[in-house]
Amino acid sequence: MIKDDILKTESIYVWSTASDEVYQKTHCHAEYELYYFIQGNIERHIEGRWYIMTPESLMLIPANHVHGVSIKTTAMHKRISIHFPPELLDEAERALLLEVFHSPQLYYSDLSATRMDFLFQSVMDCKNMDKGLQNAALKHRIISLLTYIFQIYSKNLPHASPRDERIQGVLRYLNNNLCKPVSLDQLSREFYISKNHLNLIFRRETGTTINQYIRMKRLTQARQEIRNGYTAEEAAYKVGFNDYSNFYRAYKTFFGLMPSDKANEWPQIPQGVLFDNNEE
Repeated sequence: MIKDDILKTESIYVWSTASDEVYQKTHCHAEYELYYFIQGNIERHIEGRWYIMTPESLMLIPANHVHGVSIKTTAMHKRISIHFPPELLDEAERALLLEVFHSPQLYYSDLSATRMDFLFQSVMDCKNMDKGLQNAALKHRIISLLTYIFQIYSKNLPHASPRDERIQGVLRYLNNNLCKPVSLDQLSREFYISKNHLNLIFRRETGTTINQYIRMKRLTQARQEIRNGYTAEEAAYKVGFNDYSNFYRAYKTFFGLMPSDKANEWPQIPQGVLFDNNEE
């Protein structure tokens, strides 16, 4: 059973879910995400770092970071997720409040003694407001939520470590060379790991393959470039696609819309890895 309560505006995408499905999902998007876990038995990962989610815990997911979830039992799980673009905040607010997304500390456990549940529920309550009031209320309530998270972040709580440090090195290399041609042979030589073993541990740590990881990151980066005013063709070549027709097909498959579609101005959350699972 899945029960979704979804709220969309021109700049924000919010939903709560209650589900007893068993599934695994890995994806990437151009928005920042606040993920509040209420109950269940799941694991989540961000760029090769894994977290066992505990009730009333918070995960911060930076824009353009590959992340996913593994739900292995039919025990009911509930959560609230908020996606928002950085443009929601003014320049000063971005410099301060988005700092929490750029630290190693992206997971906060056991927030039951805090106001976190109330603040997330207050965002969901905007669903019942008139449209004219909804956008303003959403912005102010999300800023209040980010301000509260920044206060918790400032206390410098411990954060999770990657399960395999080698993959963190590979991820840094890929992100530093995202727009350049990168092959499995090249990575194998660079990190002294056989291709087969590299594929194996990369999928285990990130939930996806190396090629899928690169393509997801390039597509979400291209989408942001289109939002910034570049044409679809310019964005495609800027992020490393050498063939526009290949970019067009991949973009439409991943986002469910064309690169030139006006819906690119809205948060459009991919539902998961939609590429060939046999791809290396």
